[in-house]
Amino acid sequence: MTTPDRQLSPDGRFAIEITAWEARMSHWIETPRIVDARTGAVVFAFESGSWSLDRATWTTAHVVSFVLRKYPGNHTPVDVGCEIDCAARTATVAGSAVPLAELERRLDACLQWR
Repeated sequence: MTTPDRQLSPDGRFAIEITAWEARMSHWIETPRIVDARTGAVVFAFESGSWSLDRATWTTAHVVSFVLRKYPGNHTPVDVGCEIDCAARTATVAGSAVPLAELERRLDACLQWR
């Protein structure tokens, strides 16, 4: 396992930290979590280390858009997206807003396993 990489929000209040681990030879899983950069408090973290971040785009100072995959990849769709409002502690998945505590469950519900 490697040490986390950090990507700060535009105003520096929040940070995305990535912890990477090698699932198979040359196949890396990069699991994100969001922290308050000032206090270090965790805003959101996945319970499962199987979620991998493909892309994170800050759309405002406190809203970030994620494109994620879940390992192993035997599901459709291949990836799922969500928007996380770090200040409000909510996320939007498939057009529905949920508290961050429900985000991982909602993302899992988007996947159809083969």
